[in-house]
Amino acid sequence: MRFLSVLLATLVAAKLHNRILMVLVLTISTFVTAAADCSSNFCESVLKDGFLTLRYKLNEPDDTITMEVTYEGDAWVGLAFSDASESMAGSIAVMASSEVSPQKYQLIAPTFPVESAFELMSPEEQTLVDASCDLIDGQTVLKFTTQLLADETPFAISLGENHLLWAYGRSPTIGYHSNRSPFTLNLAKAIDDSDVETLGTVIPTASPADGEMKVGDDICITGYIMDSYCIDLGHFLDNDDTVTLREPEEHSFHCLLDLPVCYNSGFNVLGEKDHKLDCIVLDIGLMTRKPNVQSDTHYTCDTCSGGASDAVAGYRATVKGTVKEMGDGTKSVTGQPLLSNIQMLDASVVCESPAPQTVCLSMDDVEQAPAQVPEPVEEPEPVEKTEEPEPEPCSLDFCVELSVSYLLAYTVNGDGTITMELTYDGNGWVGIGFSENGMMVGSDAVIGSTDVGIPQKYRLTALSVDTDTAIQLMSPEEQTLTDATVEFKDGQTVMKFTKIMKEPNQIEISMGKNNMLGAYGARPTIGLHARKMNFSINLSSGAAEEKAIPFMSAWLAHGIIAFIAWGVLVPTAVQSAIMRSLFKGPTWFKLHQNINATAMALTVVVFAIGVAVTSKEGAVHFENSHERMGLAMFIIAVLQVLDGAKRPHAPGSGEEKTLSRKAWEIGHRLGGAALLACGFWQMDSGIKLYAIKFNGAGSSQENSVILGYWVWIGFVVAMLVIGGVYFKLLRSELKSVDQNDDGSKEEQVNTTAHISREVDEEADA
Repeated sequence: MRFLSVLLATLVAAKLHNRILMVLVLTISTFVTAAADCSSNFCESVLKDGFLTLRYKLNEPDDTITMEVTYEGDAWVGLAFSDASESMAGSIAVMASSEVSPQKYQLIAPTFPVESAFELMSPEEQTLVDASCDLIDGQTVLKFTTQLLADETPFAISLGENHLLWAYGRSPTIGYHSNRSPFTLNLAKAIDDSDVETLGTVIPTASPADGEMKVGDDICITGYIMDSYCIDLGHFLDNDDTVTLREPEEHSFHCLLDLPVCYNSGFNVLGEKDHKLDCIVLDIGLMTRKPNVQSDTHYTCDTCSGGASDAVAGYRATVKGTVKEMGDGTKSVTGQPLLSNIQMLDASVVCESPAPQTVCLSMDDVEQAPAQVPEPVEEPEPVEKTEEPEPEPCSLDFCVELSVSYLLAYTVNGDGTITMELTYDGNGWVGIGFSENGMMVGSDAVIGSTDVGIPQKYRLTALSVDTDTAIQLMSPEEQTLTDATVEFKDGQTVMKFTKIMKEPNQIEISMGKNNMLGAYGARPTIGLHARKMNFSINLSSGAAEEKAIPFMSAWLAHGIIAFIAWGVLVPTAVQSAIMRSLFKGPTWFKLHQNINATAMALTVVVFAIGVAVTSKEGAVHFENSHERMGLAMFIIAVLQVLDGAKRPHAPGSGEEKTLSRKAWEIGHRLGGAALLACGFWQMDSGIKLYAIKFNGAGSSQENSVILGYWVWIGFVVAMLVIGGVYFKLLRSELKSVDQNDDGSKEEQVNTTAHISREVDEEADA
């Protein structure tokens, strides 16, 4: 008897309301039962889809069975032994490929990820003998010998009826199956009883489904349409959480029709859901063969943004046709029957003519179903519109305008790569970064300029005005870009490259949402960016959105508090000490002490904000000069405060300053002056880093802030210098007057010593 299976190889669709035009190619494979003495010779069975052949031989003296599975192609193959339920879960399987040696696995459940679906059995349970798997003349051949065991064992093969499952994949890497089906094998009869009824939506009536198909036969089938790429991926491109073969009704028209990676991969007819296995049974023949799709046969989904009544997912159709040619008999597209008089109808149309399990159509014989003629309507009066210039056509599949002068175009290729093109309106370096958290530090990037010559891959290592510190060129082994070019033409810098989406030790580019960074410089020499963009993009849908650069408010607060502490409070505290002659008694010291204490408290806050936000960004701590200077200032400031609290006492009346007191005064003053100078530099550095981080580098805003800052610092320094000089001269004049006044010198010394002791005693208290 014959069983048929089909590949729906190419699809072209438009206007998904009542009319859909499709292009299909039919491939039909045969199944032949075999009966023989399987103890002296190998018995052979061609399994249901025609691409898998099972040969087996009973070894009576040893109570073993030798099995050989041959697949037409280079892919993993498997044979599982199940119970009467013929369920995958709980079965024992032998799986192998030209790259993976045959081993026994416990099948757990049809689930994703694939690694959770099966488990390698223990070494003690690996009892296969003479097991091998080789690629011979384009065929994958799995061969092994195993013991005939009693039914109560997990790996039960008996001389009676056995329940098995066959499966194969799309590549030598063991993963989700490309096709699979249960069958029975009765070793007592030595025949293959694998005529398992196919779970499809075919409505057979009379022959020729049970007889020989011939030219002129009418055929009909109904089923879901699914592209090969989404099946291979395991989930929908525009919905990572939905498993492809479990919910075909969720497969969006956009994914099916608008994305080249999908419509160039070929299409498949799916059978009905098997709720026991929670997956879809595929009635497919040449599933791994890519179709011949002409580049101009692509229509977009123009109803996907319609009203609530417009379908947007789950494409299902009924196809009718007549067998036109039987083909040359080979296992290829040219060897399969072709259909003519094709009609593509709504899935609600019931098939009345005989059909195989699935159907396949010829590209040259497509005829569009008659369209419904709409009622005539009066056309409204034309409204004059202002003509707008048409936008430039996108050079690749999708285009995203990152800024007024920066454009990203990209195409996702079917081989796991992505082609990108960046266009900048000017002569400068250009780059795009791939990030896990939207931050620059820790990201990977492709940067190119006409100065360097070709685009190269970099790691973004730090926020710094020093380019050598901020970016690191990846090793030669990691420079895997292909077709990489950068040129300046017609006033634009254009960089184009093709990149592998998933590479070891690099940030993966997924078909879902990705965090990316765009940047360009004002000149070809790679350096500080003139503009940076932070955006997320869904490669499957082309949807992109600009993202606010995170932690902007936190870094702004960090800078403002630092300015209050080191640009206002600390200079005021120093000024109070310089101008202490203006104050009576210990007032100047109280001001000096309390203002410094407030500045120190704010410094702790500034330091805590910097450390906390850096941790949230996932960046390395104290990586650049600004961060290292901040750490040094924090430590020295703490020591300066402790040094002030543990100072040596001032001398008493008529006493000379001790050596320790003199040393302390010198050290305390030098430490304070050094901290103040470092604070001035640190704030300038912080302003520049903020501008780099938040798109202000080289801008008029950055220049204005820096100018205003240094005007203020200049005023503060002038006040300190003028105050110091003035009060130094004032003291000299007072000292000269006191020496000419009888007895006044001793009184002045006693008064000064008394005040110093009061200050020290009050501070200690």
